[in-house]
Amino acid sequence: MHHNGQSPAFSTSHLPDDQQNPKVHNTIVKLPRYYDDQNANAEKPKSPDPSDERSTGNIHDSMKIMTGETLIYNQQQCIFKGIHSCRNKTFYALENERPMTGYNGTCPECHRTFSDFTDPRKGFFISDKSFNDAIRKHKLGMEQSRGRNPVNELKTITQKLPPLEHPILGRNKGIAGDSNSCYIDATIFCMFAYNGTFDNLLNMDVQSEPLKQLQSVLRDNIVHVLRDEKSGFVERDAVFQLRVRLSEATQDRTFKEVEKDPSEFLRVFEELFKYAPIKTIPRGQVPKPDESNVTINIIWEMFDANPQNLLSTSIASIFRNSLSEIPAKLATVPPFLILVAPRHQRSERSYRYIIPDRQITLDHDIVQVVCSKCNRTNHDPVMPSDFFYCNKCQPQELTTPLSTDAVIKAQCAECLHKMHANLSSEIENHCTKKVELKKHKLNLFAVLCIETCHYVAFVKCQNRNIQKSTWVFFDSMSDRINDEQNIPLVDEVPNFDRWIDEAEDTSQNFFDHLDKLRRKTGPLSQKFSPDDMRRLRLFRDGAFFFYENANMSYH
Repeated sequence: MHHNGQSPAFSTSHLPDDQQNPKVHNTIVKLPRYYDDQNANAEKPKSPDPSDERSTGNIHDSMKIMTGETLIYNQQQCIFKGIHSCRNKTFYALENERPMTGYNGTCPECHRTFSDFTDPRKGFFISDKSFNDAIRKHKLGMEQSRGRNPVNELKTITQKLPPLEHPILGRNKGIAGDSNSCYIDATIFCMFAYNGTFDNLLNMDVQSEPLKQLQSVLRDNIVHVLRDEKSGFVERDAVFQLRVRLSEATQDRTFKEVEKDPSEFLRVFEELFKYAPIKTIPRGQVPKPDESNVTINIIWEMFDANPQNLLSTSIASIFRNSLSEIPAKLATVPPFLILVAPRHQRSERSYRYIIPDRQITLDHDIVQVVCSKCNRTNHDPVMPSDFFYCNKCQPQELTTPLSTDAVIKAQCAECLHKMHANLSSEIENHCTKKVELKKHKLNLFAVLCIETCHYVAFVKCQNRNIQKSTWVFFDSMSDRINDEQNIPLVDEVPNFDRWIDEAEDTSQNFFDHLDKLRRKTGPLSQKFSPDDMRRLRLFRDGAFFFYENANMSYH
């Protein structure tokens, strides 16, 4: 069996490097296209070839211990199957959890199948150096696990606490990062620190014990502790315990220690908590009784190839283009949107700079309205029509405790005319208005950014009583103590709104300035002031954009 066009001879150089996953069948979650960062490969060593026999020490004792046990290799859970010697060379056999495309478990020297593999498609060989490195990482992970505080020793707050209305600033505030946890730290901070949009996740009924434990740690050991005005600090062991329970609930052990993408974390809520309010439908179609033609998501991964090769654009523009590409429309007005910027890879963006609109308006071009009488839509290619609602004939919107969104209830002009034609004098008591969707506005409240493999966030702290907001910058790993303990940082960003104003008003000059700074030689700390560095993170590295519909709640 060939692998990527190569000869059948197996080589671990064909395996993905430490920033990529093997192409395996039956994976639960698909990564977005930009997760695979080819440029990052240049900064990290490739997987060694099995022919590399340089040994870093005698590991036979540890090999005996590890035989039949599991370890992580290239971000995949593997079982050590034993030592294989052939033609004066020594190889170490590992078996992946799932079959891998192109692999057949043959020896890289004699091409014979290794009999200890339960399924040859899962098996591969690595050198002693690679195996030794894998054991070291495995033992380090075990040692880190042994030093963790159990859940019953973590700070726990069971009292329901609302989102913070005033930011708690400084070092050792926010969420302390654990090993490779920045994607979780930043996502949770975006979702829960200053916003209650996702709070139903914390309190909804869940059936299985693993989900109950996952929800409990997220709620009582992380979110409520984060919202505690006395400290506003979540220790790293709480994040570790959350990842342990993520691994158990998803049956994906890599959640425990491997760096993943925020979309994978968010999809857990979609898949296991059935939490997916973004509904789309093909243009012009009416939802079927079983909603089989309605697609549901917790995030919207956008597509925009930038055919005009523009330097910059806005999130609202990308969102509209993305819906046109499919083509699809929103089937309902969602309570929130998490928009994922289009990227081919982590370091290859469709646009060099993206402006985060502070407000997105959901109008007739985006939302599909269906006549409750004849099922004609506002995007009917044959008979486009204005839509109306009548306070006596039908309520404008229907939101029930079991609903996840606002469903627009309306009638086309023809059906409304027929209904009112037989009412004669009673029509005077009816108030008929044209459906205007422009009142549905979604407000930006967080931007999750990635630069190479590290995630940070810009988040809005909203004091809803006085309608005043403050933007902050959060980094769960802003500094380290003894190369071991991460120090989180929450810092005010007073110029956030001014940056966006300038980017919208003078985008060419605004981004030309950042380009000139980037072209300078020297360390980043010398090229960029802290202010410029954060501008770069916001406009160049923005990846996930969080919007809320302040007039709705999600049940």
